[in-house]
Amino acid sequence: MSSASPNKYYKVAVLLFPGADILDFAGPIEVLSHVSHNRNPENPDRMFEITTVASSPAVRAASSLTVHPDLLLPDAVDRISEFHILVVPGGVPPVLQPLIEKNTPELDLIRKFAALPADEPSTPRILMSVCTGTFLLGATGLLGGMTVTTHHTAVDRLRDICAHHNPSDEPATTVLHKRYLDGGLMQGGIRLLTAGGVSSGLDATYYLVSQLTSHDMTAFISRVMEYEWCELKD
Repeated sequence: MSSASPNKYYKVAVLLFPGADILDFAGPIEVLSHVSHNRNPENPDRMFEITTVASSPAVRAASSLTVHPDLLLPDAVDRISEFHILVVPGGVPPVLQPLIEKNTPELDLIRKFAALPADEPSTPRILMSVCTGTFLLGATGLLGGMTVTTHHTAVDRLRDICAHHNPSDEPATTVLHKRYLDGGLMQGGIRLLTAGGVSSGLDATYYLVSQLTSHDMTAFISRVMEYEWCELKD
């Protein structure tokens, strides 16, 4: 990932849907918010502007938290080129199944983001999923030849989803049980970052911050949040 950006903000879209796991999206939002609140005065451009996106004005996440998104899906699709990062949370399989069975607006948003111009120093583009959010990525048919992770109980299901949706001429998707994975560049040049179950999204977000700001900032945020970051090992 590139750490150079002339923009004051890295603009982050966080996709929400009914039943989304709360920590899957709240964890990354928390980490990125701390970066913006505690930025280094010598590098004031290293900030994150977060926009929540959903299909309705109120979303009941994991049956216990109602969230009012900043932007509705049709508007987000029209404005997707404004965003540098798209975060896709997961949920229990019955929640995700209706989203992956048809060409839903959620999948359309992911596809349009992945089709944006390739990753460049001035405009990094990062597609990040947490937990079973990788199911939605797999259902777009974009993961052929990529290496990804998901919740440890969902590894086989993700393999099946990718095998079903990948174009026939694309290599198979490699699904591993890892805390998180930097999958490198997708076919269009978007960088892929996938996290395992729930709290793994915190570690993946710390990794993202370390790549887009600095390791010192990441260590500082880890201390502020009193959370021991699990760094990616080769």
